Amino acid sequence: MNTELRLQVLNNSAFPALSIADLTFFAPPQRANPSILAMNTVLSKLKKKQASASNRVLIIVPGYSVSTPPKIGDHRFYINKLKFHQKTNPKGYRKIFLFDIYSKKDGRCNFQYDIPALAEILYHTLTASNSDWEISEDKTIDFIGASMGGLIVRELLRRHLRGANLLENSKGRSLKIGTIVLIGTPNRGSKIVDYLQAPFLQFFLKIRYGKNHFAKSEQFRQIAVGNTNIFGPLLGKFFKKKTPNNDFLLTLNGSIQTPGTIRWITIRGTKRKWYAPFLFGNELNDGVIAANSVPLCGAENIADYNLPFNIAWDHRDLYEDEGFCNFLYGLLILQLSLVDYLEISNLIITSSQSLPKRAFLIQKQRQPANSLINLMLLSKKKQKDSFKCQTLN
Repeated sequence: MNTELRLQVLNNSAFPALSIADLTFFAPPQRANPSILAMNTVLSKLKKKQASASNRVLIIVPGYSVSTPPKIGDHRFYINKLKFHQKTNPKGYRKIFLFDIYSKKDGRCNFQYDIPALAEILYHTLTASNSDWEISEDKTIDFIGASMGGLIVRELLRRHLRGANLLENSKGRSLKIGTIVLIGTPNRGSKIVDYLQAPFLQFFLKIRYGKNHFAKSEQFRQIAVGNTNIFGPLLGKFFKKKTPNNDFLLTLNGSIQTPGTIRWITIRGTKRKWYAPFLFGNELNDGVIAANSVPLCGAENIADYNLPFNIAWDHRDLYEDEGFCNFLYGLLILQLSLVDYLEISNLIITSSQSLPKRAFLIQKQRQPANSLINLMLLSKKKQKDSFKCQTLN
């Protein structure tokens, strides 16, 4: 008896939305086709990974914004893709909380607090008995840390993680952490912060934002790379002045970077902006963060060029691109990994060649590139995005 394989690519974005909620398998009645057996193995593994997010809570910790109102800090795109909907997303999160670091007055980041202070506020919001966030102890917490928000999440865990994956308050109430996704997080700082300390830029910011502007705040300086020439790769050849060491990041990266049994994921983009060479030279970057600043030792470190769909994301795409939100859905709702996506890509290509049309249902606008060829073509790109797993002392 034949059953039907259903793997649907549902929209026409560069990165597909996968729906694997009803996987069945194609089995020839008489002889086993090796390609079909291999595909069934992949599908069986993917189906086992699926888990409803109904017993999990998602907390989104936003990144830095000086826009009015916040543009990059607007996370409705994540929420719309990941929240529960009875028909369109029955396995989505039933509870999603957004940690509000923005000023109610003008929508910009609240510069009154540095990153450790924001981590403490987040901790008390999570664990206080009178918190507006109702999270019972039988729920598992997943975090999305967007840009600077990822540093807040890391500092929270550095201070308060107990055991393999628990947050505890003074009354012994425990909350279990499942997955942490850090998106475009400057784990080794952003050189743009160092460059904004240049005297002529400080003069401009003073005129634009006032005497106590954001670039003078301790919060902002904690995102700096540190020990970096403030005049950048071009003017730095003629002028020599460096920023001080970033003690916050030295401390944060000097210990275990991905503690516990938590699933840690970092994601970095490499779509360049026109101004990138003036800020980053030849380094891969997303227009704001150098790509080699994002990965962590022990995490699933994913770059856009690792994925088999010929895509590139800049820093804004990592907040609002539909394809990127589809990717988040795969990581968090379908519990997929980079290896799974590579296997899915090969599955789609192989299936279209090996299976009868009635057994393979796929709707798409463009054929994904062969993952092996794609990675080979981008090998030079990888060499410029070198990451060495080491702690900073």
